[in-house]
Amino acid sequence: MKKLFSTPLRAVISTICILLILCIIAAIIAFFVLKNTLIGKDEARDIALEDAGFSRSDTSRLRTSLEYDDGYFEYDVEFYVDGVEYEYVIDGEDGGIIKRDIDGKRQSAAPNVTTTTPEQAAAPTETTAETSAEATTPQATTAPQAVPTGTETQETTTAATTGITEDDAKDIAVKDAGVDAAAVMFTKVKVDYEDGIQIYEVDFYTADTEYDYEIAVADGAIVKKSHETVAGGTPNKGDYIGSDRAEEIALADASLTAADVKFSKRTELDIDDGRAQYEVEFYAGNTEYDYKIDAVSGAIIEKETDNNYRR
Repeated sequence: MKKLFSTPLRAVISTICILLILCIIAAIIAFFVLKNTLIGKDEARDIALEDAGFSRSDTSRLRTSLEYDDGYFEYDVEFYVDGVEYEYVIDGEDGGIIKRDIDGKRQSAAPNVTTTTPEQAAAPTETTAETSAEATTPQATTAPQAVPTGTETQETTTAATTGITEDDAKDIAVKDAGVDAAAVMFTKVKVDYEDGIQIYEVDFYTADTEYDYEIAVADGAIVKKSHETVAGGTPNKGDYIGSDRAEEIALADASLTAADVKFSKRTELDIDDGRAQYEVEFYAGNTEYDYKIDAVSGAIIEKETDNNYRR
């Protein structure tokens, strides 16, 4: 009985194995044939840079990678210019721009718009979506101004389209929270996008509570809000060393000067588990430095270096 079935069974198994091997070989060949028709990483990178209006020397942290998504080859191109993050998805075959994101804001992938400065490149190109809200919310057409480096109120990296101002958004959030404006410390007021709607991200603290708000730029409607009690409370704002001093401490620890480095982003104040700290990020040569500095004592809470940093 064993001899009767062993030979045919072995033949079937051998045939299946051969077919599988042939299928794998065919798939590999097809993969490389298709891959050889692609435009290449350098061309994809150049397409993204040209669209953004920059050269390689203007950028930092420039990365290009080939991805295979839903049967299509795409190049992901990422880079920073003056602290603004640019992300592109380029069609691997024809070089078309599938998607572009500037500092986390989705931009239209329509025909290119000539851009000559980082400020122009960072401006949003899509129209703010309309949302319903009561007509009593204050309206304005003045775009918020960027907060100067060194202040505790943090970044406003992208100008808002027509709608409420930054101060309006802060007032709406504080009023909704039901707290005394004089007792509030703002750590972030920043324009961003949420589900296609342009919003202000407004983060602030009182003595014992952290508040996070998202306010629609178009009409001042509260898109999202949350608050969290901070164990042990938060330090008094007047006790903070300031972002400039935090940067000096980080640079001294790295044995560098401000002239030696380029900051990846604006130094931010954050409160983690009730402890106020500054997040300082910069790079020099091929090394990236990340520091967390205690906002009151100036002690280095955490530091990290990446020696494989590519500009």
